[in-house]
Amino acid sequence: MGSEMERIFTQSDFDTLYGENEKSIPKILKEMPNDQLIKFFYSMKNSPEVTQKVVLQDILKCAEKSQYGLKMGFSEIKSIEDFKKKVPISHYKDYEPYIEKIKVGESNVLFNGKPTRFIATSGSSGVPKLIPESDNGECIKAIISQIRAILLLMLAPEVMAPDKKILAITNPSEYDKTDGDIPIGSASGQAAKDMPKEMQQKMILPLELMAAKNLSNEATDYLTILFALKEKNLAGVICSNIAHFNILLNKMNNYAQLLIDDIKNGVISSRIEMDEGLRKRLISRLQPNPIRAEELREIYDDQKELDVAFIWPMLSVVSCWMSASAQRIVADIKKRLPKEIKFLEWGYGASEGKFNIPTKPNDPAGFLGLFGYFFEFLPLGAENTLEAHELKPGEYYELIITSYSGLYRYNMKDIVCVKEIENQSPRIVFISKSSESLKLENLELMIHEMDEIIKKTVDEENEEIRFVQILTDQKEKKLVFIIESISSEISGESFRTSLENTLMKENSIYEDNRRLKQFSPLEIIFMKQGYRDSLFTRSIMTGKNVNQTKLKTMIDAYPENSSILNWVKGDDND
Repeated sequence: MGSEMERIFTQSDFDTLYGENEKSIPKILKEMPNDQLIKFFYSMKNSPEVTQKVVLQDILKCAEKSQYGLKMGFSEIKSIEDFKKKVPISHYKDYEPYIEKIKVGESNVLFNGKPTRFIATSGSSGVPKLIPESDNGECIKAIISQIRAILLLMLAPEVMAPDKKILAITNPSEYDKTDGDIPIGSASGQAAKDMPKEMQQKMILPLELMAAKNLSNEATDYLTILFALKEKNLAGVICSNIAHFNILLNKMNNYAQLLIDDIKNGVISSRIEMDEGLRKRLISRLQPNPIRAEELREIYDDQKELDVAFIWPMLSVVSCWMSASAQRIVADIKKRLPKEIKFLEWGYGASEGKFNIPTKPNDPAGFLGLFGYFFEFLPLGAENTLEAHELKPGEYYELIITSYSGLYRYNMKDIVCVKEIENQSPRIVFISKSSESLKLENLELMIHEMDEIIKKTVDEENEEIRFVQILTDQKEKKLVFIIESISSEISGESFRTSLENTLMKENSIYEDNRRLKQFSPLEIIFMKQGYRDSLFTRSIMTGKNVNQTKLKTMIDAYPENSSILNWVKGDDND
């Protein structure tokens, strides 16, 4: 496949593929066998300019009869330049009137036809939003999930051995309906449904559990651990937010004796509250297994915990988010897993779409899904967008998408970085939400700038940080870093001084304000162990779980005193 991987997709290739075909690009790709799909992915990613031009025209064609398409004159748009002139950059509020129509069952609103479902956002920037999903849009997400899974298996073929099993920690693909009887679900639940059948057959969790709508988080977590723990040949874990898996491991040891008893007897403890009908269906999936129970009991007695290396000796792959704030969580969980385990980025995406396709182990960057969306990139501080073939490595951009599901020049308010350009195609990584920036008087810093300053301090002090949040105290005019460190021996004053000096060295505005005593010395509040995980469990919104919960880096309230280990303040006379 090597030479096929490097070939360039030309306009004539698209004419052959698509020119005389009445089907949309997503429907054409959906019919391809896996080997052909992978070849097309690589050839299309090597031709970003041609691919994006054709994809945009296809998206507009699939919406030209909709209310929005008629209003914007989609049928008259013949070029990317026309599209940018006719259609302004948009935000969620611009779609709210259209979404209200779709919710009650109206057709041909943002795209031709009716939606298949709504996807609910995680609510990281406020109240959860409902994103309509068209048939073509759902198809694109399925194709990207399929390609991600195929490439994951190419990087870790050992998980496909006949006796190996996979734990996929997801959310329900459907948990409610609108007044127009349109399903509402989660992005990760949909991704699980879209996995290749070969992977679905290897799933540890029964479909009844993965689809359960009314279980409490505590019950869901217990049942997830129970079904995972009874399976010795667990080889892979898929969990978008690896913090959830980390919390499950903690709960596993808290519930150890109860879990072992349930595995021995093939039951679910009466302490776990749930619908009795669901309990019976799940118990039918369990069989008494006294041999596995005794094996686990011996491990627990010998190791004083249910150590991953012993309970799952076949575990070799973890696929999860690895970028932005997830980097520290990945680094943290690696400490409790065997060193030989490979970490694979699951891919950057959101309720609005799946945007990149990782191709390398231990690397969060991935190629754009150029066949599924029209991408624009707004350089920070600029007014005009660039296209995929115009990007530069090492630069940061705000992502603008146009999708088959009715979002047109939609500002994701995400900052992405181009890690490198390979064969004309950018490999991008998610950095942060653009709304998460630090502002104090005339000082403004983006998350990635603060992360770099913290990294330099960590390296200089030879310390490890599990979790960081930053509070800007506008009244006292100071920055306050809320930190959970890995080491209990960290020198707070040394770390605070090093962080202060690094920040002054890297940012002249901060340095000027400190020299003139306009800003007070920065402070560090060191938190007790387990603080980060407690925030995840406390921040869960109604109907959501840890897998759907994101913690903000920039906050506006001090932590409660009961969670504080040490508060290190500076001296303005330094």
